Parts: sequence; C-alpha cells; structure tokens
Amino acid sequence: MNDSWMHALVLHHIGDLRYERVPRPSLAQGEALIRVVAVGVCGSDIPRIFEHGTYRFPLIPGHEIAGIIEEVAGPGPRQVGERVAIKPLIPCKHCPYCEIGAFGQCLSYDYLGSRSDGGFAEFVKAPQENLVPLPEQVDLVEAALTEPAAVALHAIRQAEVQPGDTVAILGTGPIGMMIAQWARIHGAGQILLVDIDPQKLQHAQKLGLGFVCNAREEDPVQWIKQRTSDQGAPIVIEAAGTSITFEQALRAARPLGRVVIVGNPSSDVHLPQKTVSQILRKQLCIKGAWNSHFARLPVDEWRVVVEMLAAGKLNLRDLISHRIPLAEAPSFLRAMYAKKGFFLRVVLLNTERSSDESSSL
Repeated sequence: MNDSWMHALVLHHIGDLRYERVPRPSLAQGEALIRVVAVGVCGSDIPRIFEHGTYRFPLIPGHEIAGIIEEVAGPGPRQVGERVAIKPLIPCKHCPYCEIGAFGQCLSYDYLGSRSDGGFAEFVKAPQENLVPLPEQVDLVEAALTEPAAVALHAIRQAEVQPGDTVAILGTGPIGMMIAQWARIHGAGQILLVDIDPQKLQHAQKLGLGFVCNAREEDPVQWIKQRTSDQGAPIVIEAAGTSITFEQALRAARPLGRVVIVGNPSSDVHLPQKTVSQILRKQLCIKGAWNSHFARLPVDEWRVVVEMLAAGKLNLRDLISHRIPLAEAPSFLRAMYAKKGFFLRVVLLNTERSSDESSSL
C-alpha cells in the first residue's frame, strides 16, 4: 500500500463510523508520527460516536493511545523507534492556567479524538512533548490504558488519601477499579466498592480490590456506615456519574470528610434539601477531578503511572475484557452501545487476527 495512506475509523456524522483509507497525517515542526499499536475505548467514546458527536466532522476518534514513533519533524526530545503513550490533551501553553501547569484547565486546548484526529487509526500525530516513553517491560497493549490510569490517580490525589483511610468508591467500572488500586498503593486501610452490575463487582472481588456492595440489593450508604462504625467514610469518590450516586456520596461521607467527583454526569443532578443540609452540617470538602496533571511539578501523574506499571504495582492488564482488530471495530462498538455483552476496557489493535475474546458477543 502507498505509504501516504492508512486505515482508520472515521466518524462522518453521529452514528456514521466507517473503516476506510485516509491520508496519513502530515507533520509540523515539533510533532511526531506514531504507529498505533493499541488504543483503548473510553466510556466517553461510545456516546461521542453514537449520541453527541465530535467537535467537527469527519474526525477519527480515540484518545487512549500507545504505539511506536515512526517519524519526527524538527528538533525535539523524542526519537524514531521509541515506544510511547500519548497525552491526548494538547494545552495552548499561553493562558493563565497553562502558565501554572494546570493544563487540564487550559482555556484553549486541543484534544486528540474529539477536536483533532485521534488514535482509532494505523497512525496518529502528536506534539513530541506529549509523548511518554515506555520502558521495555511495559506492554504496549496495557500501556494504552495509561490515560485512564492517570485520571484515576488524579482523583486519588485530589482526595489526599492517607495511610489507614477508608475509601468508598461509587462506580466500579474500569476507572473505579483503577482508583481502588491507587487507593491501595497510597495505603488505604479499607476499600469499599459500590455498583449495580454484579459482573463488575465479581471482577473487582476476583482482583482483590476490596469489599463490594450491590446497590440494587442493599442501601450503599447504610452499608458504608456499617463498615465504618456508623460514622461514614472519610473519603468517598463518585465514579459513576449519576444523580443517585452523587447524592449517595455526600450522604456516605463522615463529618469533615472529603468527597471527590470524577464521574461526568450524563444528565442533570438533583439534590434533596436534607442532603444539602448535611453538606453544611458535616462541613464536607467537595472536590472535582478532571483529566490528569502532567506538568513536571508537583507531580507528573503520567510518569507515576508508567513507573508503577514497570514495577508491577499497577495491574491494568486484567481490566482489559476484549482485544479487537481495528477493522472489526465498527460492529463491535455498535454492540457496546447496545450493551450486548459485558465489557470492561476494550482495546482496539492494529492487527488482522481477531482475539478469542471477541467471541463472547
């Protein structure tokens, strides 16, 4: 095939996702071309493709990317052949928030997979400074989940977990399970996981992430209080993005507790007057957690993720439920949207052979 072309999943309009040949990205100074090995399907990708759309059409989705540098343009820190993960948020570097390293709050950012072409393709381009080198012992498929792992770490750092703390997590999807791992790494004494999906809870138990509660079968707030001597948890992290779990997180926190909101709600959130009064009476500290922090100081959370992966202290491999060839992705993503099956993290691969895992649909 001509080297100036590649295959990609292109979103032409909402719901119109096609696997087709498109031109390879052309590079500007300071950019690199990355041959995509693996790209994760984020929970936000499905509604973006089938409900909300991207910021422009046509556009290639996908922002959880790992691959190998194919080409570099101009001077920069990266070299051809390096194995890398890609930070998808491209800050402007000029606004007041960028000046203090708060890139997640940039006023004029670009973003791979929603504002610019992303990683559901054979190749993607990105600024060299957005590339994170990967040690040889870090598997590239697992490294595709570096971005959500950094998001989970950011939530835990917002919570300021201390050794011995009880951490309650409402929402036990892949992000919730990553948050549980980070809570354990930070020394949490007790980790409490809540969800309504028994398969997710069973998987969390299988991985030994903590105690689990099925919120369809018992009141999660009372369950959390029972496990904390009727006080409530000092730290509650809302990772489901629903009005119900937002309200439950506030009620499950003990007085002077910390509540971190990481789940992005898909609809309006409504709070009863009694719960709002509890915020005041308990003097809760409520913090949002958005994206991740990747300035050098105080902590580059992406660097921490890579170090923990290399050290074997963070397990992302067991959160991957399906590995699907890119060419088979359109029908598979439609099945995900229709909820035909059980999914944790799905990873798309630039390979011609289908994984056995895809046969579960």
